[in-house]
Amino acid sequence: MYAFLGHYGAGLPAHRLHAAAARLRTGPSGGVRLSRGEGWALASGRVFDRGGVAVALDGGIGGRLALATRLEVRGLPVADRNDAALAHSAFALDGAGFAAHVAGVYAAAVVDARAEPVLVLAAAGAGGTPLYYHWEPQEGRLCFASALPALLALLPDRPGPRVRVLPPGTSAVCCRHGRARPAPRAVSGGLTVAGGLTVAARRRSVPAAGRARAAAAAVRAPG
Repeated sequence: MYAFLGHYGAGLPAHRLHAAAARLRTGPSGGVRLSRGEGWALASGRVFDRGGVAVALDGGIGGRLALATRLEVRGLPVADRNDAALAHSAFALDGAGFAAHVAGVYAAAVVDARAEPVLVLAAAGAGGTPLYYHWEPQEGRLCFASALPALLALLPDRPGPRVRVLPPGTSAVCCRHGRARPAPRAVSGGLTVAGGLTVAARRRSVPAAGRARAAAAAVRAPG
């Protein structure tokens, strides 16, 4: 529906960002919207950016009526036929663990820039919409996209096997702390720790809003 791409960490040259955005499937509206700040950017045919939180979502949310009812009962806005806006409200309610309460077939990226920017990547448990990512260790930058050609256009060289796919049913919370080494992956019985970007895997282990930077743990990059 609305493929997206983005980066987090070190800045990205503008020409690479715009060249990659040109490869997105832009959906029925045709254009690509770009939201960006210091050390991050999101591009999609539909990015919902309000109150310091930007959301991009590819695919579709299921159980919309139940979700909309839950949000309205809590006094949160609901935008009809706009899944990115629904995800924005779900993030406002449940924080970084929002995807545990949002059904469907989708991949989502959220940047909470109200303080030091925090990136949340989420792949729905049903799968069906991939979320690709690639870590550039020399630059200290994580690039990601829901369309592989768009991600490859973001990268300066052939990435080889270092392009990964976020497993279905998994969320990753990324924060900037020193030398960054993000690599989201599901684990059993908790999270392992390494220096760098903090990454929390498994939706039910993801910290709530306001506690992401303090509670997330870092995981070692997969081989």
